[in-house]
Amino acid sequence: MRARKLLLPLLLAFGLLLGCSCAAETAAPAKEALIRNTAGLGKTTTYRLQEIAPAEISHTGTLTVSESWQLIKSVRSGPEEYRLKEICVSRGQQVEAGDPIAVLQGLGSAADIELKKLEIDSYQARSSEMLAMYEAQIAAAEALPSGTSSQRSRKELQLEYAQLEYRKYELQSAYTLSTMETQLAALEAAAGEITVTAPVSGSIHSLTSRYAPGDLLPANTELCAVYGSEGLRFYGSSGTGAFVYGREVSISMGKGGRSMTIVGRVVSSPEVVSGIFPGSVILMEVDASEEELSASEGDATVTYTILSDGYAVPKSCIRTRDGVSCVDLLIGDTVCTRNVTRGPGGGGMVAILNGLREGDQVVVSSYRS
Repeated sequence: MRARKLLLPLLLAFGLLLGCSCAAETAAPAKEALIRNTAGLGKTTTYRLQEIAPAEISHTGTLTVSESWQLIKSVRSGPEEYRLKEICVSRGQQVEAGDPIAVLQGLGSAADIELKKLEIDSYQARSSEMLAMYEAQIAAAEALPSGTSSQRSRKELQLEYAQLEYRKYELQSAYTLSTMETQLAALEAAAGEITVTAPVSGSIHSLTSRYAPGDLLPANTELCAVYGSEGLRFYGSSGTGAFVYGREVSISMGKGGRSMTIVGRVVSSPEVVSGIFPGSVILMEVDASEEELSASEGDATVTYTILSDGYAVPKSCIRTRDGVSCVDLLIGDTVCTRNVTRGPGGGGMVAILNGLREGDQVVVSSYRS
């Protein structure tokens, strides 16, 4: 009986330990807490704790610059056949987005355009005559006598009929004329000039030399490629797991006297935008001139903030339970396990995206004495 009385507090304490599940966010200086074992075994557990508070994680990585031109846009003639009238650029030329690349001449027939214009003029004249006829019928109905009741009734009916006929023809002729004008616009577009423009700012590359002015261009003929100047591609396995999509970066590039620092932004990383680039490719978009980009060959040191004014914990605090990341928290005298969503890390700390609150006490380590 006495053994059952001693066992009951132990079972209750064990049940509280199992049933405690907590939920999260970052880290302050570690401190210790002495917690006497509630099972009554005379042991004391000392916990080293990290109090969650807003923190910052920064990361510095040395990567290899693969190429200065990242964005490549093919410029094509279009889905139909055209005749080349003029090439407006030369190989290596710098262009801005929207600058003319080439002028193309449509293959539409000038005779078809003139015929459609004559057809429209003829229909407009015929339509005017018909509307004048309906207006005369309305005027005749309005002139009918209306002295007696039967005359007034007859006049109203004929006037209403004449007005309805006028409105009906007016709508029909407007629709027909609109259709003919649309057809004319299509014929003029097919025979008119089309200016192909640069899709991005950059350098003209691989300009076609197969066609000269006057030549017929098959559908979707590649005229040139524009190498955009706003992107740099960085490779480096050391950077995998640490680069954060959308974060601003400071990039030091070049060697010796050609070294420079430019500001950029992470626009793709394997953890966030997977499948676009192979392996551990990181794409950083930079705010730099073409001259600066041309000096980007060699090594690049990238420094940026992974987490600012967020929550983080030491990497050693995070463990996995049933495939889910979790940490241990000390709440009062009880250690609880709480699931968290972890982010990238740096300097031994890992960003916690969800699961912690400011003031939470995360267990870093513990020992019994």
